[in-house]
Amino acid sequence: MNPFLRLTFALMLACTALRAQMPPPKVPEVTYVQIEGRELRALGFNILSAFPYKIFDAGSGATAEEIKAAMTRDQVPAWIHAYDRQRVALSGYMMPLTFENGLSRKFIMMRDLNTCCYGAVPNMNDYVIVTMKDRGISPIQDVPVLLVGTFRIEQKYEGDYLVSLFVMEGDKFLGQQK
Repeated sequence: MNPFLRLTFALMLACTALRAQMPPPKVPEVTYVQIEGRELRALGFNILSAFPYKIFDAGSGATAEEIKAAMTRDQVPAWIHAYDRQRVALSGYMMPLTFENGLSRKFIMMRDLNTCCYGAVPNMNDYVIVTMKDRGISPIQDVPVLLVGTFRIEQKYEGDYLVSLFVMEGDKFLGQQK
């Protein structure tokens, strides 16, 4: 295996082990924001990252049986399921994944700047993969941004590797969070 991938997986395991030692999460309070005269649930990583999520995949050293069982197990608490398939206002830090004519249609919303490229390997509930419904947006990086769209819980495996837990179809990018 590629040394970089081996290190990445080792870091993921270490982060997962640390989170497993954390006390049970406190259920975050639901808050709302007014956007264009409509009240939407505010969703941020204070909510999404507030529970331990254990990764079972080939990168974590799980057996084929453990991976198969994990594919059907739901580790997401009920208070997160309340947001599933709902239109929400998501806040976080943006990391573009694709560009076309200077616009990004697919990007990641992350918990903080230390997630992914700049520091610690994120846990599955530390980011949301976003695809904009229509055309892309001009990316804004290194500051918190706000996005409106439909949030979904979608644990997705590619082969024996867990690649995502949360996705969102964005329909309105509001830019830098104030």
